[in-house]
Amino acid sequence: MPEVGEDIDDADRVAALADRHRDAWQRTLEDTESLAEQRAADGWETLVIPAGDTAPESPDAGETNRFGLAHVVPGNFADDFEELTGGNPGFASYNVYRAENDGRVFVTTALIDEDDRLAVYVVGTYELRNAGELIQTAVEQNAMYTHLQRLDGSRVASIVHQDPEKFFPHVDRFVDDEDGGETDANAEADADTEEADADTEEADANAEADADASEAGADEA
Repeated sequence: MPEVGEDIDDADRVAALADRHRDAWQRTLEDTESLAEQRAADGWETLVIPAGDTAPESPDAGETNRFGLAHVVPGNFADDFEELTGGNPGFASYNVYRAENDGRVFVTTALIDEDDRLAVYVVGTYELRNAGELIQTAVEQNAMYTHLQRLDGSRVASIVHQDPEKFFPHVDRFVDDEDGGETDANAEADADTEEADADTEEADANAEADADASEAGADEA
């Protein structure tokens, strides 16, 4: 049976992890807004969409065989997207901006329409450990998709991308071996989480040592 102190330590680690993820999400949004403002200053129409949820989808994940990052788009943003694109998005190019924090990926997909000078930035976050099958499929198909959907699951748009490595750097490291072993995506995510827990434990230990030293100094005085 776990000791009470162990439960408190676990709660502290979970809280610290949540704080780091919240900060990383806020930084991602701010950086994306800055990118959009730069485009807007050059006369572009821009839209930043903060996804309510983002999930890596493989062909086996649902009733269809689609794959890619599925973003749940709040209704007002979905409406704005459909109005800007006229229901026929023509994004011929794209960029991906991503960062990883404690096994979680924070990603902005910039959808670029040079002809209409329109840029849409889709911001999402997901756990890397859940992306193994998607990465495998993207490598095999040499393609990647961005799916936008409303909260009720109705489709807003699906955009194909020809370079999966923009979404998954060093993609060759994330593919299952012939023996069907765990993908590096899953293993690396586990390692990141363990490292984050270790860092938190070390910080707690240092804080406790400092407190003991301060108490000892007070006793001597």
